[in-house]
Amino acid sequence: MKRLSLAAHADLDVYYEAEMARYKTLGEHGQWMMHTVTRKRFIDFFGACPSIGFEYDGKPIGGMIFDGEEAHVAVLPEYHGRWALLWESALDWVFSLKQEIDVKVEAFNPTCIAFMERNGWPAIDRDGDFIVFRMTPRTRVRKGIARPL
Repeated sequence: MKRLSLAAHADLDVYYEAEMARYKTLGEHGQWMMHTVTRKRFIDFFGACPSIGFEYDGKPIGGMIFDGEEAHVAVLPEYHGRWALLWESALDWVFSLKQEIDVKVEAFNPTCIAFMERNGWPAIDRDGDFIVFRMTPRTRVRKGIARPL
């Protein structure tokens, strides 16, 4: 049986590959990002940030990075929809670092926007092509039921 688990740190090479796969779907903006954000720049920027990895049967498939203000999540495309069992543990981890976290979601990403809204996290700002959501444990909702601290 295949098993999902958290790793102590995200494999930044795998995380980078997951991000690049996402950028390939974003048209002109994605092309700009793919040429601007090199693997070296990415690892230099996020290398010192706290992170956790997502693994499937011991193989790195993505993870969550916290840059001190924002949480970033990326998963290899072939594991989309298969890593959700790690979400609650990932949230527990990131909320142990900070109780109020902003997340930028592309305004043209209706799946992620709907996810943020389902979890009760409010949109607090718009920054260009991004909607900024505020995540807190107090507003966290799962299957329509608010979860208190």
